[in-house]
Amino acid sequence: MNSENWPPIKAWTSKFSIKGQRYFVAINYGGNLRDRWVILISVLDSNVILDVSWIQLLDQSKWSSGWDENKPPSTTRSIDIPNDLKISIYNQPSRDSGLTIPITKGTIRPWFSNG
Repeated sequence: MNSENWPPIKAWTSKFSIKGQRYFVAINYGGNLRDRWVILISVLDSNVILDVSWIQLLDQSKWSSGWDENKPPSTTRSIDIPNDLKISIYNQPSRDSGLTIPITKGTIRPWFSNG
């Protein structure tokens, strides 16, 4: 995954448990160049919504694209919110998320990368 893969795919795994959650969906995104951001919502707990910088998502020590079910988290303890993450109250999906009702026809971002 590199900075050329924009917009982001939808499926992400945190290397650390965040409020007990590791699997997230990128529901929205925006910004330009180094100011890009992604809104992630937990797959299992819709109350856990994060505003993550694109640069942070590209950090493979913190995040991996897709849902990595085969590897345990880097730590067994759950951290509330890492210092470099923000809780978001914004939870409106992007038009290309495929998560809107009705689903907007046209290009829908993929869940997983092709690689």
